[in-house]
Amino acid sequence: MILSFSTYFLLDYIEERNKNAYLNQVTQTYTKAYKTIYGQYKELSHVVYTGLLKLANIDKKLEDIEDKSKEEQNEIRKELYLQTIQRFNTLKSKHIININYILPNNKIFLKMIDPISYDKKISEKRLLLNYAKQNKKYIDGYEVGRNGAGFRFVYPIIEDDEYLGLLSITFSEQAITSAIMKQYDVLSNVIIKDKYFDNELLKNSKIYKKAHHDGFLHNKSVLEELKEVTKKDITQMKPSQETSVAIYKQANNKQINSMFLDNQDVIITTIPMIHTLSKEQLAFIAIISKGHDLVALDKNYMIIKLLFIILYATILLVFFQQNIKRIIEKDNLNKMMQKDKQLLEQSKMAQMGEMIGNIAHQWRQPLSTISTVASGVKLNHDLGMLNEKEIPRNMNLIVENAQYLSETIDTFRDFIKEEKVKKEVVLQEKIDESIKIVKASLQNSYIDLIKDIDYDKPVKLMIVGQELSQVIINILNNAKDAIVQRKIENGYIKIKLVEESNTVHIIIEDNAQGIKKENMPKIFDPYFTTKHKFKGTGLGLYMSKTIIEKHFDGELSVQNGADGAMFTISLPK
Repeated sequence: MILSFSTYFLLDYIEERNKNAYLNQVTQTYTKAYKTIYGQYKELSHVVYTGLLKLANIDKKLEDIEDKSKEEQNEIRKELYLQTIQRFNTLKSKHIININYILPNNKIFLKMIDPISYDKKISEKRLLLNYAKQNKKYIDGYEVGRNGAGFRFVYPIIEDDEYLGLLSITFSEQAITSAIMKQYDVLSNVIIKDKYFDNELLKNSKIYKKAHHDGFLHNKSVLEELKEVTKKDITQMKPSQETSVAIYKQANNKQINSMFLDNQDVIITTIPMIHTLSKEQLAFIAIISKGHDLVALDKNYMIIKLLFIILYATILLVFFQQNIKRIIEKDNLNKMMQKDKQLLEQSKMAQMGEMIGNIAHQWRQPLSTISTVASGVKLNHDLGMLNEKEIPRNMNLIVENAQYLSETIDTFRDFIKEEKVKKEVVLQEKIDESIKIVKASLQNSYIDLIKDIDYDKPVKLMIVGQELSQVIINILNNAKDAIVQRKIENGYIKIKLVEESNTVHIIIEDNAQGIKKENMPKIFDPYFTTKHKFKGTGLGLYMSKTIIEKHFDGELSVQNGADGAMFTISLPK
């Protein structure tokens, strides 16, 4: 039970870590997307600025403009408007909302969104414009004013070191949200703080409306596009109070973050929009993307947890069954038999660990293949690149690997469930069954298995076949461990079947450099092992010798061969 709880919480920790890693990846994706799109608009504004400089000769028009008469200024304003309007209208599809020409005295000379409104002085709260004027430097960023907000790109107009004014190009919030939605197949909205807006103007605003969260506004154009994309009314898209609180709380951290709402199967990424100069958060962009991958991750980990619980329950059941059996037989067994029984239980637990390891080796490659094929099909489907002609081949590949997994389960089930009764077995078949269980483990350790067995002449014996398999597996595993531990290149294990008139010999030989002379007399002693204390119990060879000599009336011996240890199982016919 302790192991079950520990495993459960460990898997919980791993799942949470994987979720966080996935969310971090989502955050990085949309961070890069925001910066890329913003960079594109920055380049676009520069193209507009340089184009207007050349087309309209702004520097010539604004030179000594304050010294000109009202009629002359109006004529220049009209000419400048006509030279700008076509470009301004073309950029409306890019969500431009204004182009302003501002004089050195901080008065608006021409405002493209309202050309008849001019000579108004810029507010001191327009930090970007004031910075550009004072420092004669370009600056950009998101800014909120009393009448509206937007992404502003401000260029000082300078000719022969003389400051002639500013050119300010402003794009709506929709410029970013629309690009993100189109490029990434997600939903995106922008939520703006209303503290800088004029409340009276806001009541009749055609651009902004109050958000459902106090102190914030929505851009109506963004909401209309959301409505068109989702085919839903805005009230239907309104998040729950709990979700809304979570989103606004995350957004106010002034960091780009992503969170998973499992009850809605979505990921919310919030990108705070910070003023370039004041460093105050003015608004944030919310990006809503699908959370199918995280839902699948949840389901996969739940299945793994369930499998571990079943596994531990099975082990616990086996333990209690053996314990009950030991209690029932306790009064009828002498001290030596009791000792042998305890050793046998420990050996079984060690073998169970090895058996689980063998199952893992058998399953790893087909599971990897199934996962790779399924992921590939899903990715191609998500990207719209799914080729229907490839589906049957991919499905056949999954079915073939699933059948291999099923056959593996049958092999291990038959080995575990085989009754411990003497019956006639074909020795060659029993050896092959044992090899089949450890084959994947040997292959993963790059160890060759060489068989010298005559299948044309079956050798039949009356024995407990499972116990013989147990001994063969023990010896094969020991040989494998020795080859791996000593890092033998081109490791191999030979298994040979030799039949004499009254005896059959199974010879298993490896090239792991053999057994040290001082260890040879103790090799079959209980609890003696040359492995690390966490990798060996020292019971495998002791129990193998006990089975061969006490159960089969045979002999298990060992000697050093040409390249390594050579174990010989001798069985009477």
